[in-house]
Amino acid sequence: MKLPMSETEMELRNKFDFSKAERGRFSNRYKKGHTVTLLEGEPDEDDPLVVSKVDGQLTEIAGKHLLISRLVAAGFEVAEPLRDKGIDLVAYRDGEGGKDFAAYPIQLKASSQESFSLDKKYARFPRLLIAYVWNVQTPERSEVYALTFSDALQVMEKKGYAKTDSWTKKGYYFVRSAGPDLKELLDPYKMTTERWKQKLQTIG
Repeated sequence: MKLPMSETEMELRNKFDFSKAERGRFSNRYKKGHTVTLLEGEPDEDDPLVVSKVDGQLTEIAGKHLLISRLVAAGFEVAEPLRDKGIDLVAYRDGEGGKDFAAYPIQLKASSQESFSLDKKYARFPRLLIAYVWNVQTPERSEVYALTFSDALQVMEKKGYAKTDSWTKKGYYFVRSAGPDLKELLDPYKMTTERWKQKLQTIG
């Protein structure tokens, strides 16, 4: 006696055409079993067969917490705006009884690589600090760079990026992996505990 079709089977039959299906077509191959080959090295990001990609949200979350830990270590408090309007974090210092209070808006650029980018829209925030957090997925290699829009634009001009169509026509430029020349230009902006204090006081 043939059993009645389940709801799931009925749904599948309605969605797919099984009229040309062949019963047991792959049964012999299945009986032979299968093997798994483990490949050495890191997966190639450009390989279309690689399914897993770096989760952008996780990268941003990890980068944000790494940046917060560096700021706290430098003696600053950190607040996170409830709404994202171009500012991801606010670093601030509060003297005794609120004396000498100063706050510094920060835009976060977290990356699992060593990418650099700039958007003209950030020019409207005169005191904004753009923090580039590199190698988020490998904390032992992670680095943090902090530049004002003016600082980043100077780097763009020195590298010739400011003359590209991407920047002049679209107002945005992005480099996926910084080379030696760009790293050299960014080196003065690599943050240490002492540099954080100097940088934030400078833009204050």
